[in-house]
Amino acid sequence: MKRAVAVITLLALSISCKTSMLPPISSTGPEFEPFRDELKLWEQAREEEAKLRENATIYPDPLLEDYLGEVVGRLTVPGMAANRQLGYRVAVIEDPTLNAFAYPHGSLFVHTGLLARMENEDQLATVLGHEMAHVEGRHMLRYQRSARNKQIGWGIAAITAAVILAGEEGEALEKGQYGKAARIGVLGDLFIGLGLTLAVLASINGYGRNLEREADAGAFNRLVAAGYDVEESPQVYRLLMEEHGDSGKAEAFFFGSHPQLADRVEAAEQFLAQRPDTGAAPSRGGDPDKFARRIRPVIRDDARLNVQMGRLELAEDQLSRVLEMMPGDPESHYILGLLRLAQADKGPDTERAGEWRQQAAGAFRESIRLDPARPAPHRELGLLAYRAEDFFTACTEFRRYVELETEADDVPRIRDYILELERDGECR
Repeated sequence: MKRAVAVITLLALSISCKTSMLPPISSTGPEFEPFRDELKLWEQAREEEAKLRENATIYPDPLLEDYLGEVVGRLTVPGMAANRQLGYRVAVIEDPTLNAFAYPHGSLFVHTGLLARMENEDQLATVLGHEMAHVEGRHMLRYQRSARNKQIGWGIAAITAAVILAGEEGEALEKGQYGKAARIGVLGDLFIGLGLTLAVLASINGYGRNLEREADAGAFNRLVAAGYDVEESPQVYRLLMEEHGDSGKAEAFFFGSHPQLADRVEAAEQFLAQRPDTGAAPSRGGDPDKFARRIRPVIRDDARLNVQMGRLELAEDQLSRVLEMMPGDPESHYILGLLRLAQADKGPDTERAGEWRQQAAGAFRESIRLDPARPAPHRELGLLAYRAEDFFTACTEFRRYVELETEADDVPRIRDYILELERDGECR
């Protein structure tokens, strides 16, 4: 450790001090020219982004990306729109953690877990506006220069994040929260295992109180200029403070920290109290219909991930929202059935567990009614019937499953169950 500190210190001392007080990119519009170390930072960011896209699960919804791009376009200030060096691009990572971050060359990444917590476009704009402010304000470059000037090793933040995530993963394993531990492990593999130093700094460590406050203020100003309802900004952070029964949650984004969330609520409320009422575009808010269409599948798919992680109260809340938006969605009813099974397995109350399983069966049947060609609910109904020693129903459901599903990994196992039941004379 002493040798490592000595090497880091010598490297830091060999770098000349550069100012970390820089004008925003938008200040010079089309005339903006990046510094040499800024270009180097952008190149590092592009290399990291390529690794991230290759290894992360990018949420496959091009219309969602189009919609997020529209919100970003509405929030983009004229000076940034005129810039010839970079532009914004949004991608979504399929992961239930409350995470969002921006690379300095304009690529924005948002996790499905964070999107799924939003209630309207105005709240979504608050999150995106914050990340855009980091890019426009050149916060990554300013943070890097500040760290060098203070003789702080650039990789120290990544080491600290690795220790934090490892501790959270170990705690989850000790509590038997294996799904949660797995998600933390995936996050660690992506951000730390792949050496994504910039992503670690942007999403786990943050840029420090001053630059984060500056990004908050930048987001508020963008919202007002674009005509969004800035009154929704404090609600964003209050929503993310809700535990949903998961008191030990490990969220990578600074949104996951209660003290920092409380600071953001206070900052948003101060902005609302101090903002001038003149010169701003009239508030027209976001498009509620488009928001619901594009975000509903995200909420549903995030609910499935939360069931797998054991965050059942959060999954319950999400499915309630989705089914209110679209009660005829067969996938949502299927996930509701999985949730009820997880609740039955978790609770010690035998009578209550029986009720959960009955509700699970009802949800699977509703999913089949809405989409008769859907195979997975037949599998779950077959397993429920077999465990209840209703072997005829089990055989019927298993047979229907293998008729509809031919490529799933578990098809050979289900065929074994059918052969067993046929041998025992349970199939007619």
